Amino acid sequence: MNRKISLGLAIALMAIAAAITFIIATSYSMNIYNSLVADVQQRAEMYQKLEQIDTYVRAYYDGTIDEDKLIEALAEGYISIIEDAEADYLNAQEYEIFKERQSGTHLGIGVYTVEDGGYPTVTEVLENSPASMAGITAGESIVEINGQSCLDIGYQNSCDLLRSAAGTQLNITVRSGGVDREAVLTTVQMTVGTVRTRVYNNIGYIKISTFNEKTYQQFMAAYSSLQSQNVGGLIIDLRNNSGEVYDSAINILSAMLPIDVSVAINIGKDGVQSTYASANGSRVPTFPVCTVVNERTKGPAELFAASLKDYMKCPIVGTTTAGEGDFFENYPLYDGTAIVLPISTLKTKTIDIEGVGVKPDYETTQPDGDTDEQLALLDENTDNSLKRAIEVVTSQIPAE
Repeated sequence: MNRKISLGLAIALMAIAAAITFIIATSYSMNIYNSLVADVQQRAEMYQKLEQIDTYVRAYYDGTIDEDKLIEALAEGYISIIEDAEADYLNAQEYEIFKERQSGTHLGIGVYTVEDGGYPTVTEVLENSPASMAGITAGESIVEINGQSCLDIGYQNSCDLLRSAAGTQLNITVRSGGVDREAVLTTVQMTVGTVRTRVYNNIGYIKISTFNEKTYQQFMAAYSSLQSQNVGGLIIDLRNNSGEVYDSAINILSAMLPIDVSVAINIGKDGVQSTYASANGSRVPTFPVCTVVNERTKGPAELFAASLKDYMKCPIVGTTTAGEGDFFENYPLYDGTAIVLPISTLKTKTIDIEGVGVKPDYETTQPDGDTDEQLALLDENTDNSLKRAIEVVTSQIPAE
């Protein structure tokens, strides 16, 4: 039965609805306004305090102020008080290296360094680089470049020389255990290899050292090569992989996982969950797959192992991973520096990563350690995790 309402009642209802909408909108606007006012007041107080400090120091301090160091210290101090240990401030040189690592290219002699006692001390040597071919290893210090002491020219200038334009010849002095040796190297612009592959009997093996912008292409080439060799199973080694480029890991997973599977679940800072990416299922493996991890497996590598386990029941061998499930975004600043902030957290359908890590199905230990340098001395018989992974995959291959 249809019921009609009078024109007056309709107008009254519309007026009430408009009033409610106005009240809600006004209340919301006032809340925003109040928060903005509070924020402006706090900022004003902060700048006022800094201005007072600056005024007193410049008036009464009997010395000079390094303006660049002052700006850097303020930026570092701001980020350091954020209640998130993963937030970071990158100076200009750090940001250049950060971008280089993500891009998968390198300019220089093939080393990454930190300052130790004023000298560039090698923390990583890239495979097939001029430095690796010259026998330079992690832990060694570069003390002279082209006859100039690195102490005299400073750490920053030393690093700039080591990253000179491709084709630049450098005469460097390397110190190890108090003993110096000379080396002549030529800088190069190189693509960083992040994927290695081999076959153990009928088991394919892919080692992913990090995830950068080149990793997807390198992995898929290795994966295709192993498929063409008709391997019976695959081991993906993610030990010591702390790469930060999620897109490469997710693109590989998107191809390997069944179509329309949610590769990752994104949890925003507000707690709202959404699908980060869905799989296209273009290269789903037809053989058993196993991953190998350790406590230095971080971020995208943890998601990689967790996704394969969650959606394809691929077993994991090794030790519990680092538990770093935060997704980071970097924000460049006007002067070539940048800040890096965690903006959300990634997980799989049933596996949380942040703060807990990914637990292996088969736990193994390596008594002498499992850094890349230590693992390089082992083989399929002495590397406990690799040996166990081969056993696990072999047991899953269907009998003919």
